[in-house]
Amino acid sequence: MFKAEFTVLEAEAGQRVDALCSQKYPHISRSRWTKHAQFLCEEMEKNAKTKVKAGENWEVLCAEESNVDHLEPWDYPLEILAESDSYLVVNKPYGVSVHPSSSENSNETMVNALVHHFGSNLAENFDEIEGRKVARPGLVHRLDKTTSGVLLIAKTNQAHKFFQDHWKDFEKTYFALVQGGPPATGKIESGIVRDPYNRKKMRATQDPEKWSVTEFETISTKPGNDVIKSESLLKVVIRTGRTHQIRVHLSSIGFPVIGDELYDGPAAKRIMLHAASLKFTDPDTGETVLVEKERPF
Repeated sequence: MFKAEFTVLEAEAGQRVDALCSQKYPHISRSRWTKHAQFLCEEMEKNAKTKVKAGENWEVLCAEESNVDHLEPWDYPLEILAESDSYLVVNKPYGVSVHPSSSENSNETMVNALVHHFGSNLAENFDEIEGRKVARPGLVHRLDKTTSGVLLIAKTNQAHKFFQDHWKDFEKTYFALVQGGPPATGKIESGIVRDPYNRKKMRATQDPEKWSVTEFETISTKPGNDVIKSESLLKVVIRTGRTHQIRVHLSSIGFPVIGDELYDGPAAKRIMLHAASLKFTDPDTGETVLVEKERPF
């Protein structure tokens, strides 16, 4: 991370701060100052378009050059649902992982597709794995490989930080097709931790450290019979975002997601869980944005 402090000279007044930084520190490109830097004037955060005034004291920080080059680009057609200079929202298909991992040793993931289409014009994001920094460019959140739907991506570091800081305030809505007939509405609260007997699973717990809240509304129920159990379509809103949260919570109250055999759901052609919509705040305009993707089941 490059850091610098300076006081604006009379001759420099009136310029945008990103343009001034590209002049003062030319080893970093103008576009990088615009998309991947943080600007503080008298300890107040400002955006890249702010025009500087003589005598102002600035502190600037800019991430080092992107290290996403080692992620092999995947030429995969992205379905872009919404886009601005700071973010984009894509539809993640069922069966495609969000990023490579120890359990997904593949370069055919959403991150690889994003690198193909946007190169280094993505927010710099990393996971710490066994002491190593692993690039996850642009990712604000994740969806399971078996979940389809709305995925938010940050193009700039400023947008990424904004989304991370406000993530709990955003409205995240899913559709789930479950076995059984749940009540008209419900609220599930528990901690969610790794299952000590099966590392691929999570489980509900009363541990407050990983507390999670899931709310649902039953949209419709298809009655069953002696052979086939009833099925219900639920609208689900999560107030947190833990691994397998919806799947664990619905299974814990006796209504597993159809197709989710890991959590006792009946077999099906896919896990019937879809991220239907995301309502969030635009980091540049402050306006509320609603992005939706119709359910595939």
